[in-house]
Amino acid sequence: MTVGYLADSFDMINVRDLDLVAQARALCSRLVVGVFTDEYTEQLFGRRPIVPFSERLLIVRHLRGVDEVVEHNADSATVGGVHFLAADRLDAALPGKAYLQVLVPMRGTSSAVLRDALSAEVDTEAVA
Repeated sequence: MTVGYLADSFDMINVRDLDLVAQARALCSRLVVGVFTDEYTEQLFGRRPIVPFSERLLIVRHLRGVDEVVEHNADSATVGGVHFLAADRLDAALPGKAYLQVLVPMRGTSSAVLRDALSAEVDTEAVA
């Protein structure tokens, strides 16, 4: 049995995230997903997630192909087996973690409505 470990923020789940989970799952027999904490996401990307950590855990737990969901922060010990990292996350490589397999997201979110709404929300917060 091959165990795979995929860690990401999984904020605002979209087709990119679903593609990564499906790709990782196809390469292992058991998939453990690490969800970045709010603090760790902010540390890596300079902003807090839109969806709170507790909700992201619950959402990822219900994705097809995910066997287990764990909290992932700067001090997390990853699960043994094959480690996966999204190619678009290489600039935020997780310190001290050795990844054996880079996954390339096949699709990204193309929702102009979502991007516009998030942009408006950020603009509103900057004014307040």
